[in-house]
Amino acid sequence: MIAGIDRRLLRNLDLIFLGVAAGLFILGIVNLRSAGGQTGVWKSQLVWFGASLFAMLVMMSIDYHRFQFLGILFYLVCLGLLVAVLFLGPEIHHSKSWLVFGRLRLQPSEPAKLAVVMMLARLYHKREKAGPMGWKELIYPLCLILIPAGLTALQPDMGTTLIFLLFGAGMLLFMGVKKSLIALLVIVALASVPVGWKYILKPHQKTRILTFIYPGQDPLGAGYNLLQSKIAIGSGGVFGKGWRKGSQNMLRFLPEQHTDFAFSVWAEEWGFLLGVVPAILLYLFVLYRGVVIAGEAKDRLGLILALGPVMIIFSHFLVNLLMISGWFPVIGVPLPFFSYGGSFLITLFMMLGLILNVGMRRYVF
Repeated sequence: MIAGIDRRLLRNLDLIFLGVAAGLFILGIVNLRSAGGQTGVWKSQLVWFGASLFAMLVMMSIDYHRFQFLGILFYLVCLGLLVAVLFLGPEIHHSKSWLVFGRLRLQPSEPAKLAVVMMLARLYHKREKAGPMGWKELIYPLCLILIPAGLTALQPDMGTTLIFLLFGAGMLLFMGVKKSLIALLVIVALASVPVGWKYILKPHQKTRILTFIYPGQDPLGAGYNLLQSKIAIGSGGVFGKGWRKGSQNMLRFLPEQHTDFAFSVWAEEWGFLLGVVPAILLYLFVLYRGVVIAGEAKDRLGLILALGPVMIIFSHFLVNLLMISGWFPVIGVPLPFFSYGGSFLITLFMMLGLILNVGMRRYVF
């Protein structure tokens, strides 16, 4: 046994998937060393990496079939934390998203994503009826997604709420939904946009959307973050300005450069050819290998347990890149491996551990 994992299972460990993911993390640390300036956030990220590595090993060591029960407990705990943060969390950047324990901060919405995956996997595994789900069958999985998404929206954290909806919708479509019901849900979603705009969105969230539509109307205010990000990406050109030589980053014109806009720093310093394209290819390979592992799972439970994290990582990857390049409103969605954050990093490595878990046990019967 190594770290609680049977040596026979380690023979099936996908070292290529793990190696590429580790490579992305190393690139993220190199980038944080520059983006964080004198704050030393890259050192803190390494400390979080130690906790993340332990969490990944734990997720790998537990037979994933046990998550049918453990997932229920995990889901209920996450819901409890999401409720607690609404009452006990301090307001930071217009939202109550964290529980603070001394110097430590926990963002419950991050592990809640993984809890949703576990519950949907349990449902899919136990579902006996073949064919796409109808309205009655869809109510339960919709609630599993919408309850944590709704609690997250109350914080309010529209970025994380969107991630819940994106990967949740992707998983439901994969599990099978009647086409007529999909059309109805799309109509309801579109009809709810005016209601959400008038009664749900906060003034600063409306401003972000308006800034996305009219980015030049407030270049020194609401539109500042997006314009500086686009300047940083454009100024990197083909080959970049060099590590720690990006003006937007080093002169601190670019805000949130170690979190939401970390990849803007990467693009400015390493350029399109040396930085952006290789990094995106590494991301796509991780996603591809994750899908392959899910496809090779020995049962429906393993399939969803591996595919769900892939969908979460893809949702973050897609929204963040669209956001920093001006194709989507700035809503605070971090980029896996590159953005600073303890709760996000630990959850990310738990998801990697779950994918590897399914892959290691695909030949065990």
